[in-house]
Amino acid sequence: MENVFLYSAGVLGLAISVIHGYLGEMKVVRPVQASTEQAKRILHAIMFLSAVYWFIASLVLLMTPTLLPEAQRPVVAYGVAMVFLSGSLGNLWATKGTHFGWMLLAIAAALSIAGA
Repeated sequence: MENVFLYSAGVLGLAISVIHGYLGEMKVVRPVQASTEQAKRILHAIMFLSAVYWFIASLVLLMTPTLLPEAQRPVVAYGVAMVFLSGSLGNLWATKGTHFGWMLLAIAAALSIAGA
C-alpha cells in the first residue's frame, strides 16, 4: 500500500511541476514587462527552479519503490515530503491562501508521508 502512496505523490508532484512551470511562465513571468531586467531574471529563476525541484523530487519518489530497499524508503519519502511541504507553506504565505497550489503540494506531501 505504501508504494501506491509514493506513486500517487510522485504523479501528483509531476503534474504540479509541469503545470506550475507552464502557467508560471505564461501568467506570471511574461506579463512582467515593466520590471527591471534583474527582477525579471530573479522571478524567472524562482518560477523555473521550484518546478524543477518538484519534478526531480517526484521522479525520485516514483523510482523509490523499485530501486531502494524497503528500509531506506522512509528517508526518501520524508525528504521529498519536506520539499513539497516547504513549497506548500511558501505558497500559502505568499498568496494568503488564495492560490490552490498550496493545497495540492500539501496533498503530495501527505501522500509521501503516508508512503513512508
